[in-house]
Amino acid sequence: MKIIVLSDTHGRGYLIDEVLARHKSYDALLFLGDGLRDFAGREGELSGFASVRGNCDGISFFGGNLSAPTERMLILDGVKILMTHGHEHFVKSGTERLLSYGIKKDADIVLYGHTHIADERYYPEGSEACGEISKKPMYLFNPGSLGSPRDNKATFGVIEIRNGQILLSHGKL
Repeated sequence: MKIIVLSDTHGRGYLIDEVLARHKSYDALLFLGDGLRDFAGREGELSGFASVRGNCDGISFFGGNLSAPTERMLILDGVKILMTHGHEHFVKSGTERLLSYGIKKDADIVLYGHTHIADERYYPEGSEACGEISKKPMYLFNPGSLGSPRDNKATFGVIEIRNGQILLSHGKL
């Protein structure tokens, strides 16, 4: 299974097309907020699209549906993926609170944005955060920002799941 992960497009929706031109075949497209308007009218043409709302999204309406939630849990190919923008977990001040929350939610992967910086961290079973101890390995993964990157390099994420194995990577435009 191949999953494309995007975040923080901030009005630069044309960059979504550039990513999808490079990855014509994918099973799911996950958006972590701050740019929901960039997807307006595209939902039906995007395979496996799911999104969460970021702090800059306000309330967005797509085809009469209420705005995206600030958090979403998906199970894709047997892997439990928690999606959040990250602002509610104060990720600009560090990821310990988010790690703790991911442990409580029993996630395999926690996806977040908000910092505009690509990041990937692996935590083995027994990792501790804010008093929570993990019972299984977990990844924290930030695809970075397509529309407003901190290091001037637009980035996105790719997750590949094969036979229960997880491979995380970043792409640059």
